[in-house]
Amino acid sequence: MIKPFRIFEYVHRDPQPDFLVITNMWPEHTRPVYGIFVERQVQALRAAGLRCDVLYVRGYLSKLIYLLVVPWFLWLTISARGRYRLTHVHAGETALAARFLFTRPMIATYHGDDMLGYRGDDGSIPLRGKVRSFIVRRQAFLFAATVTQSSEMHRRLPRRIQRRDTVIRCGVDAAQFYPEDRHGARRQLAWDDSEYVVLFAATRPYCPLKRLDLARAAVTHAEAELGSIRLVVAENISPDSMPTMMNAADCLLLTSMSEGSPMVVKEALMCNLPVVATDVGDIKEMLKDVSPSAVCRHDSSELGAALVDVLKANQRSNGREQSADLDQSTTVRRLLDIYADLGLRPDAQISAPVSVMS
Repeated sequence: MIKPFRIFEYVHRDPQPDFLVITNMWPEHTRPVYGIFVERQVQALRAAGLRCDVLYVRGYLSKLIYLLVVPWFLWLTISARGRYRLTHVHAGETALAARFLFTRPMIATYHGDDMLGYRGDDGSIPLRGKVRSFIVRRQAFLFAATVTQSSEMHRRLPRRIQRRDTVIRCGVDAAQFYPEDRHGARRQLAWDDSEYVVLFAATRPYCPLKRLDLARAAVTHAEAELGSIRLVVAENISPDSMPTMMNAADCLLLTSMSEGSPMVVKEALMCNLPVVATDVGDIKEMLKDVSPSAVCRHDSSELGAALVDVLKANQRSNGREQSADLDQSTTVRRLLDIYADLGLRPDAQISAPVSVMS
C-alpha cells in the first residue's frame, strides 16, 4: 500500500473493493459537516452491497493540492491496476486531477459552483471562476457518465455531454431527518416554547455569499410586526443535532446568492420545517408544492413579509410528503442503475448502513 501524504489520505480501505471513491469533501473533527452528504452516500452504497475504498483530497488547503496529487494518480494507475471495477469522483476540481488516473469506467458527480462558476464576495463570477467552470464542463466529456444536482447544472453541460448526464440530487437519510414533536425538541435545546425561532444553517454561515446580513435584515423586518424573533445561526453543528434543531425551529431561512442543490433545504423538507429562501439553485423546484414556504427575491422586505406569513401560520409544512425523491434510498437506487450500466452490480444486500472508518 502507498503511504498517503497529508494532503490526501484513504479514509476507508476495503480488503476487496468493488470501486474507488475520490472526493475533496469529507467530515473531519474540526469540520464535522463538511461533505457529510458524500459520507452518507458512501455509507448507503455500502449498505446496498458494494465495497469501496475512499480517497479524500484536502483541496481546501490550497488549489495547488490538485496539481500535487496528479503524479500520485499516475502512479496509482500502475500500482492499483485491476483493483477497481469503477471509480466515482466527487466535485469538478477533483475530477480534473483524478482524470490522470487512467482507469475505466469513471463517473463524476458535480455539486454546484464547480459547474456553475465560483462567485466572488459580491456575487459576480470572476474571470478565473468562468475559466475554471468552462474547463470543468468540457472535461466532463472524459467520463463514462456524469451526475449533476439540478436541471440548471445539467443545462450548462455541452449538449453532447448532456446525453450521458443524469440529474440526481444528493439524498437525505429519511430515517434520521423526520418530523418530531416540536415541544420535545425545544426542551432538548432549552428553547422557550413561546418564542419564534428562525434557523439559519450553513457550513460557513459568515461567508459573504450566504448573505447572513440579508437574513438579519429580513428578521428585523418581520419583528416590526411580530415582535422578538430568535435567529439561530447554526455553524458546524454536530450532524446528529441538526434534526433536533430543525424540529424545534419554526422556519428555515436561506438567503444565499448562489447554491447548487442545498442539502439544508432537503433536510428541512424531510422534517416538515417551513422554508423561506431566495431563488437560487433548484430551491424553487424543491419548494414548488410545499406549504407553508416561500421563494423570494434578494430583498429584505420581501423575505421579511414571507417570514411573517410563515410564522403566523404556526404550522409544519407538507415538505416530506412532497419530497419522496429526496430520500437517500432513491438516490442510491438511481446511482446503482448507472453503476450497473457500467458493469458494476452489488453482490449482496446488507440490511443496515455500515459506518465508514475515519
